[in-house]
Amino acid sequence: MIRLAVKDLRLFFRDRRSMILTFAIPIVLMTIFAFAFGGVGKTRQSNKITLLVSDLDNTPLSKKAILQLDSLKSIQLQAVTLEEAEESIKKGNRSCVLVIHIGFSDSLIKGAELPLELRYDEARGIEVGLIQQSLVPTIAMLPFNLLNSKQMIGNRLARMAGINDPKAKEAIKTQSDHLYDAISDGILRSGKRDKVNIASNFMGGDIKMTKLVRSTNDNQLGLIQAVAGTAVMWLLFSVVGVGMSILDEKHEGTLTRLLYTPTNPVNILFSKMISANVISILQLLIMFLFASLAFGLEIYSNLGGMLINIIATAFACSSFGILLASLAKNRSQVQGLSILIILVMSAIGGSMIPLIFMPSFMQKIAVVSVNYWSIQGFYDIFWRNFSIFNPTFISRISVLILIGIILNILAVIMFKKNILKLT
Repeated sequence: MIRLAVKDLRLFFRDRRSMILTFAIPIVLMTIFAFAFGGVGKTRQSNKITLLVSDLDNTPLSKKAILQLDSLKSIQLQAVTLEEAEESIKKGNRSCVLVIHIGFSDSLIKGAELPLELRYDEARGIEVGLIQQSLVPTIAMLPFNLLNSKQMIGNRLARMAGINDPKAKEAIKTQSDHLYDAISDGILRSGKRDKVNIASNFMGGDIKMTKLVRSTNDNQLGLIQAVAGTAVMWLLFSVVGVGMSILDEKHEGTLTRLLYTPTNPVNILFSKMISANVISILQLLIMFLFASLAFGLEIYSNLGGMLINIIATAFACSSFGILLASLAKNRSQVQGLSILIILVMSAIGGSMIPLIFMPSFMQKIAVVSVNYWSIQGFYDIFWRNFSIFNPTFISRISVLILIGIILNILAVIMFKKNILKLT
């Protein structure tokens, strides 16, 4: 029994590729999840979420308010015009914009509600929630941090009383000043002046929330993420199987017999590309049709856009499977490489983990993944309701097609170099 176990271990350690993949795959995935959920590698800068801000008031007080907000550890402000901000949000590049409307300074001085608005993309609600959580306490304290706290508390109390009589308002402010002085004196006597801010009990500062981008159908955000992410990831696994049929035919001698026919050797590869594309398109169509019937995913409102994105995704994914088969020398190599590459691409591309949970540097490298461009395309269709002529949607389709063209060219080169020489 021991000898048989030793024999199996020797065979395992002799196969270096299998041994490396056995340990490499879980280590790579563990590293990705550690970066996403464990905070590994996150610096203070990388933790910050970019918030667009459009200052329509453009006064000294509004500029001071922006400086106050920019001091927050979790937010990095980026000043842009309102038109630029809304365009960026609609394209899915940013989540929201803080709009400082005209009259901000006057409202600040009078102790009135501040004319602030957060326009956002509902598809990125988690990120917007984190921004809102950081903004509200700071905005609520702006009147007291930028102006005289005693005066602001008196103004706010007079406004809360809802009295229009000037004498009554003045009486309220006088009583407020006496209360403020009494509390301040108590704080000084207790030695807590550095720990207590008496203005904090008079916070107000709600932000008007406006959905700039929302779904006009019944599609739920989580459903789109689950269906699109899963569909693209499993499509990659499927097309690898189609690509490996080249190696099976080589091993069985079918490829050798085909080479003795008048058929151009490259046409053999092209036939695999065609079959891989057809199978990929059918698989995606069936998966989305099932999601529509089983989960209520609305796919018919933009059927043309869905079909275009499916064809582009199938083209890019099938070329990836054919390339892997052309690179490898045997079936075990294809299986090992495909599992490692597909899982990594799916993890960083958004199939496994929504990109919001990724640190900023991983969100940037997500663009090298087929998954990223395909999933964003499905978001454009099912959530943002872009037409097929929308420039953002066209750009994503163009990237997928470009990926497919490049990978197919590489597949032809490697097919001539590796596969044909092995027959």
